Amino acid sequence: MPAVLITLALVAGTVAVADSARADSAPADPKNAATPTTVTADPLPTPQIDGVVWTELVVGNTVYVGGKFANARPAGAAAGTHTVKRTSMLAFDIRTGALNTRFAPVLNGDVQAISTAADGKHLYIGGSFTKVGSAAKSRIAEIDATTGALTPAFKASANGTVKSIVRRGSTVYFGGSFTWSTGKTRQQLAAVNGTTGGLSTWTPSATGGVVNALALSPDGKKVVVGGAFTTLDKSANPGYGLGAVDSASGKNLPWHVNSVVRNGGKNSAITSLTSTSTGLYGTGYTFGDGGNLEGAFRADWTAGDLTWVEDCHGDTYGSAVVGGVVYIAGHAHYCGNVGGFRETSPESHHRAIAFSATATQKVATNTASGHAYANFGGRPAPSLLDWYPDLTPGTFTGKGQAAWTVAGTSQYVVYGGEFTAVNGKAQQGLVRFATPSLAPNRVGPVSSGAAFVPQLTSPASGVVRVGWTSNADPDNKALRYDVYRDGDPTPVYTTTRNSSVWFRPQIGFTDAGLVPGHSYAYRVRATDPFGNTVLGDNVSITVASAGPTGYAAVVTGQGASNFWRFGQSKGSAVQDLAGYTPQILTGYPTAGAAGSSVDGSTATQFSASATTTAATATPSWPSVSTMSVGAWFRAAPGHGGTVVDFGSNSPLLSDTVDRSLAVTANGLLAFGIRSAGSPVLSSPRSVADSRWHFATATVTPTTMTLYLDGRAVARRSGSFALSRTWGYWRVGGDTPWLGAHYFTGTIDDVSVYPAALTDAQVAAQYRAATGT
Repeated sequence: MPAVLITLALVAGTVAVADSARADSAPADPKNAATPTTVTADPLPTPQIDGVVWTELVVGNTVYVGGKFANARPAGAAAGTHTVKRTSMLAFDIRTGALNTRFAPVLNGDVQAISTAADGKHLYIGGSFTKVGSAAKSRIAEIDATTGALTPAFKASANGTVKSIVRRGSTVYFGGSFTWSTGKTRQQLAAVNGTTGGLSTWTPSATGGVVNALALSPDGKKVVVGGAFTTLDKSANPGYGLGAVDSASGKNLPWHVNSVVRNGGKNSAITSLTSTSTGLYGTGYTFGDGGNLEGAFRADWTAGDLTWVEDCHGDTYGSAVVGGVVYIAGHAHYCGNVGGFRETSPESHHRAIAFSATATQKVATNTASGHAYANFGGRPAPSLLDWYPDLTPGTFTGKGQAAWTVAGTSQYVVYGGEFTAVNGKAQQGLVRFATPSLAPNRVGPVSSGAAFVPQLTSPASGVVRVGWTSNADPDNKALRYDVYRDGDPTPVYTTTRNSSVWFRPQIGFTDAGLVPGHSYAYRVRATDPFGNTVLGDNVSITVASAGPTGYAAVVTGQGASNFWRFGQSKGSAVQDLAGYTPQILTGYPTAGAAGSSVDGSTATQFSASATTTAATATPSWPSVSTMSVGAWFRAAPGHGGTVVDFGSNSPLLSDTVDRSLAVTANGLLAFGIRSAGSPVLSSPRSVADSRWHFATATVTPTTMTLYLDGRAVARRSGSFALSRTWGYWRVGGDTPWLGAHYFTGTIDDVSVYPAALTDAQVAAQYRAATGT
């Protein structure tokens, strides 16, 4: 029968795919630019504060800290204990975390900017303060780098907050939210003599929003300006939130990245700029209209051409470049466009993440909605590295944030903000991390005991299938797993697999040659590259005395990679009888409905609701060129929806949908894949008739076939490239493509295969289930 082809607009695009390379504190190839060695996730002893840290500057081995706080206390000290006065500034040794006892300036407002003087013995500071000690000092000052004492000769001032300061020779440039400086009109940008504070003739202006950040090019000829402004030196293009001006004349210079990154106005901004010898790094946020980037970018110094961009959704506040790694402070909640974590419900925020300093891939087409997220698809992107220390948000600012700033050296990284704990241990406002050679390397796999147990099935006589969810380590991707049986100290199975705190795939093996009817106990140990280890609890199973029969025997015998019967009597898990990935029921699907097979297996009732769906909890990587998917379903007239598909999210609705079997609004069975032209096949007649139907779809590089009740009803020849992206097998509901959001009816016996079933194999399944 000829194929019935439906042409639909399927969301398409190249989705970044995580590969086998490791990028953490023990990477497989540290010389590879895509897998640089990160610092570890071990929090080192660091002074604490009782407010918020806005800015940090590392000079030699000293970290200067600015923010809004009244006291400091040692690491481990509870709030309000062992305090010493430190008003909005402090300094400590980056190697030891020891507080500098001599450096103790007294300010009556916060500090948001710190820069060094030409002699290295003094600092320029900016913020909202109006006094340093007892001396009147309006928003900008020079202080002694050793004691914090005011340098009276420096007379510069501003009538609004100073948010950023950079220095070139004897000239100090600063930006913020002021309209005059040192007695003359200056629109949020000014330059003064570094010794006297006398105002220079440098007069570019930024209007329409504040200046948050300045960066000086290595040759000193360019000052790059970032913020929420909408014009720079009277120009909006370039000059919308980001631009470059001449350090001598103040005139606009070519800066091409500002045609790509457009963050300005009341709802978006560039939040930080970081100057290095190899390029400029910037961060930003957008919330609503007016901007297009939440994430970070890198540009070259020649004309500001884009080197890479990462569009991890979530406000991004600061960056630091250390040893080929870019450390980010913010609250990223979606990095799916660069091969990282997906959106969860509720949102999961990663407040300290890291990227390679070089471009290693392309940004995927953005399909996530909300906040006017832009599409940077096809642009160069860095690699998201496996480094996820956990920072607990604070309450000091009322904004619910954790880290606001990050700085570092070749050996240490320091985060500052208003967080109250790191990796679950109390630590307020500041924390250090170090390279593996200087760190204790004690952060290891996170799950143990009852939270780390295998799922056991015995599908045949003398056989046990042992499957488990991989563990997670905040700073190591590759973990070794040892499986023990009945307390024997020698493992019966050992493997090394990649995972992360957000990507925990299923692992499993088949243990054969066991005694039928005998009970065996299994447990799993996970170990990271530094020897940190966790052990899960024992789980027991009685070995089957016979193998599967009837329909189940045919499905498993034909090489199914996953087989979910949906005949569970209770609980939220639908066991995978062919693989190691259970389906997890969401809400209240009704178990125990009459099944499709003569073997007596029951089915599950779905009721057209987001609260009655099922999906694999862990993603899989269908990196195959051929596949088959099959399912039994029963839909009443006028009803239908998604039966089974491979979606990009779980349990949220998917951004992209692929390999979809569904009942359309007019009752037809349809199957489509995300390939060139978005090909879709459909049945010639309605299947919404309250009867059980068996749907199977197969794909090869040259053929798509749709089967209904054991017979081919649509077949198409062509060129079909199956997408190789990670995702989740979902049953009973997903983003509409071929049918409604959610299925109304009963679903039974869903199976997936890594090969294309033949006509005879599909017919054999139908006969085994129905007896006809």
